[in-house]
Amino acid sequence: MFWLYFVLSIVLATYFATRIISSQLGRGPISHVKHIEITSTQKDIDLEPIGVAVGIRHGTTLRSLDLHQINNRVMSVPGIKNSSTRRLPNGKLIIKTEPYNAVAMWTDGAMYYPLSDDGTKIDTPFETPNENTIVFSGEIPDDLTEIINSVSVLSEYIDYITMVESRRWNIHTKNGTTIYLPENNPTAAVNKISVLNQTHKILSRNIEILDMRDNARILVKTRK
Repeated sequence: MFWLYFVLSIVLATYFATRIISSQLGRGPISHVKHIEITSTQKDIDLEPIGVAVGIRHGTTLRSLDLHQINNRVMSVPGIKNSSTRRLPNGKLIIKTEPYNAVAMWTDGAMYYPLSDDGTKIDTPFETPNENTIVFSGEIPDDLTEIINSVSVLSEYIDYITMVESRRWNIHTKNGTTIYLPENNPTAAVNKISVLNQTHKILSRNIEILDMRDNARILVKTRK
């Protein structure tokens, strides 16, 4: 019985060693791509452009694949932030992707581009903005989180927002009013405007400029 198990173990060891060596040398069925699996952290994303960017055919030798190049091609697809690729010895290629999360939009005056929270323009542009989405124009900072949180209370009134001299913001309303926000604590200024609008409807009035840069007073310029 001992010799039977001993011989069986030798045969199995030889078999698997041969399979592994064949795979490493690019020979045998398990050394080639048999299945490509592409997944995303976002459920509703179109995976077809990612598959085109991968550019790998079934039957390609696993050892010939440059995973770094595959990830670079995948991340060149509009809207893709990160990509990781693994090759398994069973001939399976696994590609996991992470798209950007659109939190706002940017406009060039004609089209509207989705923006991630780090200011990256993603996907293809739209002819019109999404409803109640904050729209930016001009310069885009590296982090949009703070200003989006600050002005979200006025989102239904905002046409677009512009950055002034890389240090403060102006809000341009759908009614044609320009609101000058202070460099420090713009949230407090926006909240003050929100309260005034609830009580006095100031964003529906014939006002050209609301200057909120002085904490002690609000400067108002009406249209002629």
